Amino acid sequence: MTADPYPGYAWLREHDPVCAVGGPHVAGRMWLVTRYDDVRACLADRRLGSRAPVDPDPHPPGLSNLDDPGHARLRRLVAAAFTPAAVSRLRDRTARTCARAVDSFAGRGRADLVAEYTREVPVAVMHDLLGIPETERAPAADVLDMWYRAKFQQPRDEVKLTELLGYVRKLVAYKRSHPGDDLTTRLIESGALTGDELEVMVMTLIGAGHITTIQFLGTTVLHLLGHPGRRAALLGGDIDWARAINELLRLDSPSHVAEYRYAGEDMTIADARVGEGDVVLLSLAAANRDPNRFPDPGALDLTRDARPHLAFGHGAHTCLGSHLVKLETEIAITTLFGRLPDLTLDIPSGEVDWGYAPTFRGPRALPVTFTPSVSR
Repeated sequence: MTADPYPGYAWLREHDPVCAVGGPHVAGRMWLVTRYDDVRACLADRRLGSRAPVDPDPHPPGLSNLDDPGHARLRRLVAAAFTPAAVSRLRDRTARTCARAVDSFAGRGRADLVAEYTREVPVAVMHDLLGIPETERAPAADVLDMWYRAKFQQPRDEVKLTELLGYVRKLVAYKRSHPGDDLTTRLIESGALTGDELEVMVMTLIGAGHITTIQFLGTTVLHLLGHPGRRAALLGGDIDWARAINELLRLDSPSHVAEYRYAGEDMTIADARVGEGDVVLLSLAAANRDPNRFPDPGALDLTRDARPHLAFGHGAHTCLGSHLVKLETEIAITTLFGRLPDLTLDIPSGEVDWGYAPTFRGPRALPVTFTPSVSR
């Protein structure tokens, strides 16, 4: 992922909004869609399916790779855990998680905020939601390594996939013998999932619960480090948190491209003739900077009403965890800058290394310095 892909997106929106592209391990044609109206329409178009016509994966598909009615069935099983009311009950636990993470480096005066904060918090929050005690969890770095290499490395890292499946099976087995007031227990007790479906669901939730939030938290910290006046206004209550977070999601969407869509029939997108079986990539990041939808789209305006941005998608596959992402972000940012108000990026912003995995964008590291703070 380049440090700044947005000029390229702008050129495509203007000159080739439904562009034929190449892709690894994809048979047939692939199209990249970049204009807001086209992307939003495609996200809701049921002719574009989420399941590959020929899928060699022997495991049941997860939420993001399944169409209705199967998708609706699985989504209903977990939706109640991600409503605004349910997420609000995680506030105190999330605040404690953020405080412990800051405590781990606050006394040093120096830290890498990605490795020590924006990576640790989302993984811990999702494990808490699933009811996995700390004694049963792998370190966050190991979970991420298993996930990224199993999901994104091409050809797929079968060793890491086996490790990831083994880890998830261990967690599910633990919850079968240690039920509690948590999402995994409710899924088990529902009896609505086969053993394989349950494991894939837990694996999907662990991945979905951290994969975008890590990117978004890191990018948000970077933006706020570079805009101290706006940061002060936000932390001081002069800017609405919900509005600010929506603008940050719009400006730098953590998922630059939605999950693959597969054309179920011949169709036309804008002026492009898309054939049955073709892969369609919907660029959320390009759509969210479409000047025909958002004036001056490259500017950070925390008072802007950025809805309806597409960072969480649109339609049947709209991200279930959107409320959780927003809660985590508000608490993580408030905790971090509240404890360490003089945080300073230790490298020029232009030298930040962007990456993580294909289609996702976030800083790999954020070295900072600050006045040491005594742990609370």
